[in-house]
Amino acid sequence: MKHTILDFEEMIESVRKDGRRHDYRIQELKVYENYLYYHRKYIDHKYHESVEYNLFPKENIGIYKLHQSNKLQYDPSEVYKYYVDMVSVSKEGQLWKAKDLYIDFIIKGDGRYYVVDIDEFNDAISRKELKDNDIKEALNGLDNILKGYYKSNNLEYYINSLKEQYAGIGKLLLSKKIA
Repeated sequence: MKHTILDFEEMIESVRKDGRRHDYRIQELKVYENYLYYHRKYIDHKYHESVEYNLFPKENIGIYKLHQSNKLQYDPSEVYKYYVDMVSVSKEGQLWKAKDLYIDFIIKGDGRYYVVDIDEFNDAISRKELKDNDIKEALNGLDNILKGYYKSNNLEYYINSLKEQYAGIGKLLLSKKIA
């Protein structure tokens, strides 16, 4: 199972999966009560240069927007534009922990989209790795992202509507930038 820990003080995204740990330096971070945004460089990838992440705990979704390098030629059908994790979020002071609930929604550079890893979700249920609440949150996240996307067939529009909702009503708890 994958867990992502966002450390506001250290400005680190720590991804832990299968006994491995990968830490990534966050360049910009904004935290509201029910919304988190960060921007960071994408390390060691042939297509992607940077990533923006929008985490919406109430919607059970974490949305990665991947920015491609302008210097490379690539087939848009081979690269991800958006990658959405269905997540369960816990908040502990300066740390937010996003538990990956296996189901993912992907939009490729050419606009095609997919719901993936349903087999992993099913296997996790069979292994009793996911509790009833985890299953409910995963399906809630999938329902939210599909309805949000289908409303305008534009994920950026859905992201912006959620950002306006949470940034507009909630006070900014933290804003940090590293040069």
